Amino acid sequence: MAGTHRTNNKRAGKKRSADAIAAEIEATCLNITSNVAALEKLAKPAKFAARGLGSAGAFFLDEKGEIRRDRVVSVAAAGIGLFSLLTRSRKN
Repeated sequence: MAGTHRTNNKRAGKKRSADAIAAEIEATCLNITSNVAALEKLAKPAKFAARGLGSAGAFFLDEKGEIRRDRVVSVAAAGIGLFSLLTRSRKN
């Protein structure tokens, strides 16, 4: 299989010039480089934190930007309950 390459049906049986192959390789490399750069930006820990804080902020704030006290109180109560269960289970 040395020296063979995959081609789609449109190019089957047609010879491509070295310049055409080099241009295709260069275009593919540029495409890969831009994809890797986009993935690096997306995968930064600061981006994950910002997305998490954004969704948490949307959960605790209403349309006017005011705090939804009922949600804050319910989450705080759940946290206190979980904390008390964990401390109680460690004592036993």
